[in-house]
Amino acid sequence: MRYKNMQNLHELAQIFSPAVFHKIVRENDTSLYQKQTAEYFTASSYNSNLDFIKSLYKTLQKEYRCEYIYKNNLFFEIYKKEKLSTTLILNELKLGTSIADLVLLNGFVRIYEIKTELDSLAKLSKQLNDYLKFADEVYVVTDNKYAAKINIEYADTNIGIIVLDAKNKLQTIKEAKKNSLFFCFDTIFKILRKQEYLDLVADNFGFIPDLPNTKIFRACYELLKTVNLLEFQKQVVTKLKERKLIKPNLLSSKKTPKELKYICNSLDFNEKEYYKLYNFLSTNSLCINHI
Repeated sequence: MRYKNMQNLHELAQIFSPAVFHKIVRENDTSLYQKQTAEYFTASSYNSNLDFIKSLYKTLQKEYRCEYIYKNNLFFEIYKKEKLSTTLILNELKLGTSIADLVLLNGFVRIYEIKTELDSLAKLSKQLNDYLKFADEVYVVTDNKYAAKINIEYADTNIGIIVLDAKNKLQTIKEAKKNSLFFCFDTIFKILRKQEYLDLVADNFGFIPDLPNTKIFRACYELLKTVNLLEFQKQVVTKLKERKLIKPNLLSSKKTPKELKYICNSLDFNEKEYYKLYNFLSTNSLCINHI
């Protein structure tokens, strides 16, 4: 793969985003994709879009390990070990003022915060504090560049540490410990969508308050606040797991390339959309005649 410098790779890495594939699959618009590649490639460079995507992904793993490389490697490892029928992986879930990179729900909550070698650790402490308000286990996924520093700083905490090594393999160097002391009702409640907290009120109290929309949120908040916090956290986990994937079998399919597993999980394509993706991958959109 041709590239000139790290800035080029930074620009090309933006191809691996839900926004780009949302455009491609749901809007039949490849302009963003073509714009990212126009300066560097010609139509004859690759036989198909899939060939290009695989080549770019391989180059990023070697030369520019951006956040997507971490997210996709982590997602791929989790999904190989867990059953998608009983496990849900949420991407970028808001907790407090932070957004968790990857949240695993499987009867418990495990949150992964990614800090690549390209990132700063400035916000890490605040982020981890927010995640501990909901998660049973919290892991930092990082590079060797930061692993030792994080290990020292969080040695006496429940925080776990996973390293993406030079071979792009994930290695756990510190196991996370079970956490519940820091659970926060306000943080957990605000994860829920309206119908979800209405369902939990009905489940716990046998009724839903007959109130206008301007007052129903506060009424449900106050009712559910009386539920034991540990029990409430478990109920929320169960409720979140109802946000099931539309087509987990197609996410697992070999036709869905491993390089795009995270994006497909994030966008939660339906069957028609998966086949539109496969069609895009089999064709060649690099109709660019300048380098």
